[in-house]
Amino acid sequence: EILKRMKENGKKVLLSIDEVSNSEYMRVFAGAFQLFIRKDLPVFLIMTGLYENVESLQNEKNLTFLYRAPKITVEPLSIRAIANKYAGIFSIDDEKAKSMASLTMGYAFAFQVLGFLTWKQGGDYESVINEYKYYLEEYVYDKIWSELSNKDRFVLNGICNAKSCATKDIIAELNMKNNEINPYRKRLIKKGILNGKEWGRLSFQLPFFKEYVEENYIG
Repeated sequence: EILKRMKENGKKVLLSIDEVSNSEYMRVFAGAFQLFIRKDLPVFLIMTGLYENVESLQNEKNLTFLYRAPKITVEPLSIRAIANKYAGIFSIDDEKAKSMASLTMGYAFAFQVLGFLTWKQGGDYESVINEYKYYLEEYVYDKIWSELSNKDRFVLNGICNAKSCATKDIIAELNMKNNEINPYRKRLIKKGILNGKEWGRLSFQLPFFKEYVEENYIG
């Protein structure tokens, strides 16, 4: 009734939801939102969330309308922009700023954590690298790893052990055919773990995640 009155008065409503997940309340809300749209009510929705959470929600039987919603995949941050920010905050030269920024690989959480730890250490980023790795593992990578299938982990370990990042070398290491590895490749790219933008190559998208796989994979 409120939305009907707003429509009569030429008003619109924008709803925003952060860290969306496939919860009971989210399913109820999404069902209600779908009904509002069918009734041509002036309501709009922006949601953000991890790939697997969005996928799980839109795969719900009555919520497949979400497949038709426009989606924007957030790309890694610019290393140049990160370097400029670090240089300004810590008053370091361009070379050091670039080296520091490269440790983040454009990962937003890594950008924040490395900056925070470096600030606490008076600008000495090299002295906090071990603590930085710990933060990544403790607050992000353990969770990512726990949600991967055994086959996903097998593929990631194969990428670590391949003699190069070339897809042909990875396939050879895994002893899999191209069509067999494709589903895992696509899923791991969508999860933000792998970078598949270079044709014929696969590499890790997250800083120090290769080392994490090497330390945690049990065949």
